[in-house]
Amino acid sequence: MSLRYDPDDWPLPSPSRRASNRTSSVSSSTVDSETISLLSLSNFPPPPVTPATSPGIAPRKASCLSLLDETVRLELNPSVTISFVRNSKLFKLRYTFIDVVKDSTGTLRCLELGGGMGQSSAFLHSFQNTKLPVPHVEHPKLPNEPSLRVSFLDEQTVQSGTTVFTTQLAYTFDTWMDCVRFQEALLASKLVFIAGIAEARSKGRGEECISQNIRVLCGRNDKLVLLFFANSQRKELKRYISIPINCIESFHPGKRAGKPVVLTLQPNFDLLTHMKTLQIEFLEDSDRLRFCDFLNHQLR
Repeated sequence: MSLRYDPDDWPLPSPSRRASNRTSSVSSSTVDSETISLLSLSNFPPPPVTPATSPGIAPRKASCLSLLDETVRLELNPSVTISFVRNSKLFKLRYTFIDVVKDSTGTLRCLELGGGMGQSSAFLHSFQNTKLPVPHVEHPKLPNEPSLRVSFLDEQTVQSGTTVFTTQLAYTFDTWMDCVRFQEALLASKLVFIAGIAEARSKGRGEECISQNIRVLCGRNDKLVLLFFANSQRKELKRYISIPINCIESFHPGKRAGKPVVLTLQPNFDLLTHMKTLQIEFLEDSDRLRFCDFLNHQLR
């Protein structure tokens, strides 16, 4: 795929200022975005507000601005690369900060990216019909390897200058810490545990998660939630699943490496009643032991 920029179609520096013969490929999504029901983590309140300004950047459009909006700025170290496809062209743009804009209820309105070299207008990534979209960490997180690419499982609206369209965006961070801060800002929670898993499977309902991540999030009220993406072959089951840690009745750690951790779930609501148990097989045994230590501490 040839990487070209059309100055009449996209507000970027002209091709003469960039390499015009680079090639790249776009990895296909592992899920069908039209069949996904994203989880709204409404238990997590918005994070503390930090006023943000964008020197040298044109102001955001009124469609993503309200007097009641709250903005938190993420200064990146040193930057993030966003990639997307439009008109069969792959674009990769680098920015040095992200403004996370939420309304007074904590609903995410948009992300405003700025600090891009040679760009005179902000890049807006807007969200609709979801309170807190779940940032999807694309690659399983291993103990000594960062997983720096984050995407979203459905299309959103993008605007730069007067150009507006819908696409699926991927954010590739330079550091793992920036990737963590991005997830925490969007979900208004702390990421207290993440690990790559080979498989997670429930006994009763049939949720299935293969080669994904399992995360534990903590809100301001100290409520802990286990979160994973069920990428089952059954379309109706493709979605994010959340399990409150206090709904885990007990667990079996597995007797040796390669054996799954088995969670016995309390039937506190319909989903857990149907799931009954959840078996989690970690990619690395050190993550299995770390997860069991975490559960031992929480379930005392």
